[in-house]
Amino acid sequence: MKQEFIISAVGKNVTGIVARVSEAVYECGCNFEDSRMNLLGNHFALMILVTARDEKVHQDLEAACQRLQQEKDLNVTLFPVEDAGKGGPGTEPNYEIRVKGVDRMGIVYRTTQLLAAKNINIVELETRLETGKDGKSLFAMRTSVVVPREVDGESLRKDLKFLAEDLQETISLTRI
Repeated sequence: MKQEFIISAVGKNVTGIVARVSEAVYECGCNFEDSRMNLLGNHFALMILVTARDEKVHQDLEAACQRLQQEKDLNVTLFPVEDAGKGGPGTEPNYEIRVKGVDRMGIVYRTTQLLAAKNINIVELETRLETGKDGKSLFAMRTSVVVPREVDGESLRKDLKFLAEDLQETISLTRI
């Protein structure tokens, strides 16, 4: 029976982190399915969905994660996934929302609160901070979401427009 696990790891950015983690996954007889890996400040963060066919792999993965944590100064966590292979309802994004403008506190909070209030599932969210030509910090957010059929598109666009005006940001909604 197929088993799925999520491995998350965060640590100082040093060459070889991905190689060490992927080696541990390989040695446990697991396969990479989905992964996200990013440099955040001077730390490296990764999340990996791995699969295994052997039911005894859980103990091996736990031991491998503990070794990685001790050897490489990583914070590593292993999560067994229940209902393996089931993405669940609302996991295929049908819209993309982008927010751009001057950085200010509360943009992510206010945007995600609006989405949650409309029962819109966030599948992926990415933010970036850049320095503009005038030296101000510019904020950009890209979000892939699942908008349920019962949500009125015009109402959502209107709510996003009001939010954009209130935040003094640009918010776009695009069907995927």
